[in-house]
Amino acid sequence: MTANTTIDDATKNLNSDALPYLDIIKDSSTLHQHYQKVRLLTPLSTYTLLVESGLITAQQLQDASNDANRLQSQHIGFYLRKKGLLSDEDLGHLLARSFSLPFVHLRDFDIAINAVQLIPVAFARKNNLIPIMLEDSHLVVAVADPTNNQILENLQFITGKRIELAVATQEDILLAIATYYSQQDIDSALKTIEVLPSTDNSQADANNINERLLERPVVQLVQNLITEAVINRASDIHIRPHQNTIELFFRIDGMLVHQRSINKQLLPTIITRLKILGGMDIAERRVPQDGRSRVRYANKEIDLRLSIMPSIYGEDAVIRLLDSQFAMKHLEDLGYEGNDAERIRHLLSRNNGIFLITGPTGSGKSTTLYTVIEQIHDESVNIITVEDPVEYHMDGVAQIQINPQTNYTFARALKHILRHDPDVIMIGEIRDEETAKIAVESALTGHLVLSTLHTNSAATTITRFLEIGIEPYMLSSTLLGVLAQRLARSNCQKCLIEETVDLSIRHIMGAGIDEVFYKGAGCDACKHRGVKGRQAVYELLVVSPTIKPMITPHAEAIDIQQKAIEEGMTPLTAHALHLARRRQISLAEAYRVRLD
Repeated sequence: MTANTTIDDATKNLNSDALPYLDIIKDSSTLHQHYQKVRLLTPLSTYTLLVESGLITAQQLQDASNDANRLQSQHIGFYLRKKGLLSDEDLGHLLARSFSLPFVHLRDFDIAINAVQLIPVAFARKNNLIPIMLEDSHLVVAVADPTNNQILENLQFITGKRIELAVATQEDILLAIATYYSQQDIDSALKTIEVLPSTDNSQADANNINERLLERPVVQLVQNLITEAVINRASDIHIRPHQNTIELFFRIDGMLVHQRSINKQLLPTIITRLKILGGMDIAERRVPQDGRSRVRYANKEIDLRLSIMPSIYGEDAVIRLLDSQFAMKHLEDLGYEGNDAERIRHLLSRNNGIFLITGPTGSGKSTTLYTVIEQIHDESVNIITVEDPVEYHMDGVAQIQINPQTNYTFARALKHILRHDPDVIMIGEIRDEETAKIAVESALTGHLVLSTLHTNSAATTITRFLEIGIEPYMLSSTLLGVLAQRLARSNCQKCLIEETVDLSIRHIMGAGIDEVFYKGAGCDACKHRGVKGRQAVYELLVVSPTIKPMITPHAEAIDIQQKAIEEGMTPLTAHALHLARRRQISLAEAYRVRLD
């Protein structure tokens, strides 16, 4: 765009060819054809592309252009992405169209190993690029920022090849680097780190390993594992020692997915590196240990919860990843449908009482709890949370971390919170009678209390409270409602096929013999798993005036459940069947998350 071109000029006399979206190149054959054709797209003004495509409005573009905080040397697309006005995919297409370059999708691309070997891993990481194809004297390199001319000169000097650029998203490039350079990291670690014998558990040997772990290869290897897991939306990393290898798994959408095998010799140093990250005792190898750490990735902070446990083949490690800045803005985003979402909001409008979210570990209770807080978050409301650990960070909310080692428990923290003039109290989990009683007393004295509990169904939550010692009259006076939930794996909508369902499953789920259900067959979009993402399957029990009298010392969960269903509650199993009928999940998945 020339200096005398205005934003208004950019919106005139354009046709559909000006739109930034190009065909995505997913393999080397298609990319080769692209370069063989004498067909170059005419470079177009970035401002023209942005406005004409409808990605942003002319006013948003004008405001961004005039923002004093924007670096004038920076391409405006990167600034707009930072502000949340463009996605990574939008930015990639925009840059490719602006500079007449192909846009490649690296997650599917058959990257050439001989190309990768031409560029040192340190240079690739520093400049956020990866070579993807080599043909004679031509080397094609995928970059996230094609505006950096210095990189092109450096690449030509390093490789001695003629460089052709392609554009890819930053996330795709980071994942490709972690994937294709991982073996180099493993080889470097094996060459530079002496593996110490594991028979002696002395502090001296542990310190020797500690010193060696400060060498870059193992540090980078562990960092790559974490980066790769974050990009793949994994919730956990499993590092499992076998007799001759280390097997690496990611938990993605609730499923354990095997990633690769690693040389068994690296186990002691990888585990010790994780212990250093988590602040654990590196000399102790005989008992389980837990630790916490935090890493930064793409301007986000990721909290790590590390668990290390001895096994017969060496220490086994699991890393839980939590995006501490993640928060859903709407209940509907989690899968709560119209009437139920409104009923939850109605319960949250109360200024006192208890609202509980229940389910087993890994059922999304914390995510729902934070989303609920987001619904009532306001400057006029004093919200205080007590958690173990603080999973997501929220501005304007006082969040307290308990510490069992100093005897700062949920119950003790709650006693102090009540003196701090709260309107809303969030308790990470009710684990014992003392915490439960303080929660009920807090609700009785004019506070809205939100918490989680490990029970299966909504009705059994009520009887569970009675079993741990809460007086029925206190519970009936304070309990507003219970949301029992599970997480079901969503079908990939791009590869649906008819599902073959066993007759016994149809019978148990109450599905007709002739009903047709669907599942994902597996495609590039879902990485051939057939599922993509998860959503809540739930039942919402509202403690109505007719249910309150049923909360007695000898209350039966089945009676409370039946009354709630009569008053409009959809049981969790019925909700799962409903989602299967809408093709959102498979019937097999509905069967997996059902309640008996």
